[in-house]
Amino acid sequence: MSEKLAIIGKPNVGKSTLFNRLIGKKLALVANEPGITRDYRVEKFKIKDYSYELIDTAGIEDLSFDDISRITKLSSINAINKSDIILFVIDSRRSLTSDDFSLASLIRKSGKKVILIANKCEGRSIKQGEIDSSSFGFGNPLSISSEHNLGISELQNLIIENSRSQNNFENIKDKRKKITILGRPNSGKSTLINQLLNEKRQIVGPQAGLTRDSIPLFFEWDSTPYQIWDTAGIRKKAKILDQAEKLSVMSSLNATEESQIVILMIDSERGFEKQDATIGNIIETEGKPFIIAVNKWDLVKNKKERKKNIEEKVREYLPQLGNMSISYISAKKKQGIDELMSLLEKLDLICEKRLSTSELNNFLTQTLNKHPHPNKNGRSVKIKYITQPKIRPSHFVVFSNYPSYIKDSYKRYLINEIRKKFNLNGVPIRMDFRGSDNPYKLKK
Repeated sequence: MSEKLAIIGKPNVGKSTLFNRLIGKKLALVANEPGITRDYRVEKFKIKDYSYELIDTAGIEDLSFDDISRITKLSSINAINKSDIILFVIDSRRSLTSDDFSLASLIRKSGKKVILIANKCEGRSIKQGEIDSSSFGFGNPLSISSEHNLGISELQNLIIENSRSQNNFENIKDKRKKITILGRPNSGKSTLINQLLNEKRQIVGPQAGLTRDSIPLFFEWDSTPYQIWDTAGIRKKAKILDQAEKLSVMSSLNATEESQIVILMIDSERGFEKQDATIGNIIETEGKPFIIAVNKWDLVKNKKERKKNIEEKVREYLPQLGNMSISYISAKKKQGIDELMSLLEKLDLICEKRLSTSELNNFLTQTLNKHPHPNKNGRSVKIKYITQPKIRPSHFVVFSNYPSYIKDSYKRYLINEIRKKFNLNGVPIRMDFRGSDNPYKLKK
């Protein structure tokens, strides 16, 4: 069954224009005069291979109490109740009013997923968080222009992102979980690929550099379909001399961009070295979660000592990722691969985790009570609110009266605490700090 999206907002914020833009047809009437749409309209449409039903609604406001106004309001409320995801549209050119806050409260009570949209941004440069909507509790708005097709692709990606948990797919291609294996040359990446595919698909050998291009391959594991990229080994920049190897490394990094999760393969006989950490930092910078696969474990004699050394090095070189998931395998002998794939599945579920506003702010209260931010220049630095607007990577926005005063050490403290509290180990975390004004000032 297709998920339902409801476009909600005050009259004349551009809901019908957005409706027409998303479905690719001029079906809804559009005019500069408010109140053109009175009943909701439902149309099926696709974003890539995802299927949806889109609901265009009448504008909701509390300024009039005539019969038509009541009917349109009830119609829109009915659309909210029927929807899975709400596209909450505000006019970027106008100040927020009490009607906007009332509507936000109505939407919040529904408990539905919400994407906040600031429409009519054409001809202006609107930065994230510039619009005073922080008190809505829906994160920063996405700035678009429905009329001029600006920001629509970003909106489409957000819709897909918010609907992933519903398993809304139409073909096997989109059901596949996408993995990339990165590592130094001759760490055993291609051997692992062959074991996962259960065939000798990739060329393997003791010499480095056999894999040059990154080709997507397909397999199933425990009835789950996967798409996986084997990649060229990544050496230190100083050792990359010929153009072919440079192109191979670029192909490896491009594959990383396409993937959902990365496996960082290391050679157990060499241990975890600085080049492994460099690759790990590249993965983290790309915003991709990853696990570490320590290969050739069958060749290690003193396993306890080697394991301790590797884990200490990982914590030393990659402290920003917390307690990383590490799997000890022998790709050649097909040992430990079940555990590796199980860890990968668990990490994938963690990446899909979207924390509720109440969870986050309960966490924030406890964390601030334990260790409040120190005053600066005689001013009290107050951290007021936290939201999670995005996943993959996990993205949090923190609101404060003096965001520029917040120390880098305190930012790291908040990230580390949120990682520990919600078990986000191995998951890149992005945290932005924004200013917060009085949310009621616009109602005066």
